[in-house]
Amino acid sequence: MLRAVELLAQMHERARKMPNVPPAKLDRPVVLHSTALAFETGKTQRAQVERALGTAFSYPARGWHTYATKENGLACLLSAFYKDGTLVAAELYVPRSDRAPALEPRDLGGFRLEPGGAAIGTRVEALPELLTPASGGPGKVVYDEAFEARFEGGVAYAMARKGVIERLALYAEISKPSA
Repeated sequence: MLRAVELLAQMHERARKMPNVPPAKLDRPVVLHSTALAFETGKTQRAQVERALGTAFSYPARGWHTYATKENGLACLLSAFYKDGTLVAAELYVPRSDRAPALEPRDLGGFRLEPGGAAIGTRVEALPELLTPASGGPGKVVYDEAFEARFEGGVAYAMARKGVIERLALYAEISKPSA
């Protein structure tokens, strides 16, 4: 029994020392897509979203523009963040805070990460191969598991609790100014 514990400790130590290497980038962008609207970092314009969805609620912090949607029977929040009117982040999630705004959910046709089709309510074992275990990004504070797909200009995440996807996110890669 002691030997088994020693072997497990050695395996854990080897895994802990392995570098956290992100997956290879996809050859195309990942978008958060529904029949009503598509969110693509670096391309989707705030004016375009507001024409389709109207004025947003400022939540969870200043700068975020949030709407309520219905996803696979769950009330979700859809938040977008823009820089100079262009999308740099979008998140679709099941709210976990009792301080989340009580917005009326709208049926926007069901959002999915494309390519791959990951949606709120998808079981992690059904995720497409392009979503691999996350090598960085969101911590395991709220979610048990996080998966990612990197592409030129950004990264997409699917995050799960108890084996079910509860958050989909797109973030643009913001280049740092040279020193």
